[in-house]
Amino acid sequence: MEVYQPDAVVLQCGADSLAGNRLGCFNLSVKCNADCLMYLRSFNVPLMVLGGGGYTIRNVTRCWCCETAVAVGVEPENKLPYNENYEHFGPDYTLHVEPSPLDNQNTPKDLEKIR
Repeated sequence: MEVYQPDAVVLQCGADSLAGNRLGCFNLSVKCNADCLMYLRSFNVPLMVLGGGGYTIRNVTRCWCCETAVAVGVEPENKLPYNENYEHFGPDYTLHVEPSPLDNQNTPKDLEKIR
């Protein structure tokens, strides 16, 4: 943001990186995705937020709900309200899903190379 100084940002908020995604190998939480969106909002440039990706629909729904709330400056409650699809969000019926315990396979050398 400092170098490029865009007049606006289009952010595609994919959910492929979420924990439990059927086709992904990442392990991010819904909160992690929302934190990225909050970080971009902090630059106070016009921001268009698009949903996308994800193959575990109940977690994609959670992610987009949380990101929509963050986009409009609302802190969503973790407890999901009853709705016509409520049974799909069991057994905990919460917005946030904890990541699975996985070994981090990123070496410091790999991370430094990317940076």
